[in-house]
Amino acid sequence: MRIDIHVHTTRYSDCGRSSPEEMVERAIDEGLEALVFTEHNVFWPAEELAALQARYPQILLLRGAEFTTSEGEDLLVYGPTDEDLIAIRRDGALLVRQVRARGGAIVLAHPYRFHPDVPPWLDEYPVDGIEIMSSNIYEHTSQQGRALARKLGLPVVASSDGHHVDSLGMYALDLYHPVHTEWELAQVLREGAFTLYVNTPRIEAQNALLEHQCDQIRRLVAMEYDDEEIRAAIPEFVSLTVIRGVRQGITMLRPARP
Repeated sequence: MRIDIHVHTTRYSDCGRSSPEEMVERAIDEGLEALVFTEHNVFWPAEELAALQARYPQILLLRGAEFTTSEGEDLLVYGPTDEDLIAIRRDGALLVRQVRARGGAIVLAHPYRFHPDVPPWLDEYPVDGIEIMSSNIYEHTSQQGRALARKLGLPVVASSDGHHVDSLGMYALDLYHPVHTEWELAQVLREGAFTLYVNTPRIEAQNALLEHQCDQIRRLVAMEYDDEEIRAAIPEFVSLTVIRGVRQGITMLRPARP
C-alpha cells in the first residue's frame, strides 16, 4: 500500500497552496493509495474528512497533525487525535510521551532544516521515525537525518511534505500490508513495516533544474542581489531555502535514492 504520510492543504495550513480536492485528485493520478492530512497544529474535524472521503472512495484519507515545539522542531503525530494534544504541542518531550502512551506514533519531520541541532530530549524520549526525504529535505540534511536515525536505532521515512500538488508522488512509503485507520498506520510506523518509495527519474529531473537555478543564484549573489531580488529574477519558482543554501556554499540537490 503506497501512502503519503505528510500532506498540507489550504483548508487548515496557512502555507498550503493547493486545496484538499486538488491534493486528493493529484494523489490518485500519481498512483497513491492513501493520504494523511498533517495540517499545522490542528487535526481535521472527523466529519469534514468523512465528507471528503465519500467523494473519493478510491483512496484512503486519514488524519494526523504536524506540531511545532518550543524548540522550533516539527513532530508528525499519527493515531490519537485528542484535542488536548494541541494544548501541549509546544512541549516536545511531553507530546512524545503522551502520543506513545496512547499507542500512537510520532515522527521527527525534516530535522536540521531550521536548526543545526535536534532536541536533547530525543535520547530519553525517542520518536518512532526520522523523516529523511521530502520536498523540503535536501541531500546534506538527508544524510544528517540518516545518521541521527542510526544513532537512535530508528526507522527512516519519506513523504512529500506536500503543500502544492506538484510535490505529490515524489516520495512516499510502501507499507508491507494495507491499513484502514490512523491507529493501524501508527502501528505500522512503530514497527517500521514499510519501505521508502522514491520516484528517482522525477527527482533527477528536478535536480537538473536545481543545478541550473543554483548557477543562476551564484551569479546573482556575486552581483549582490538580496534573497527576494534573486527570487524575482529567476523565472521558475525557487525557494528561499535553496537561495540561502547556495549562499552557504551547500549543494542543494534532493536525495534521489532510498
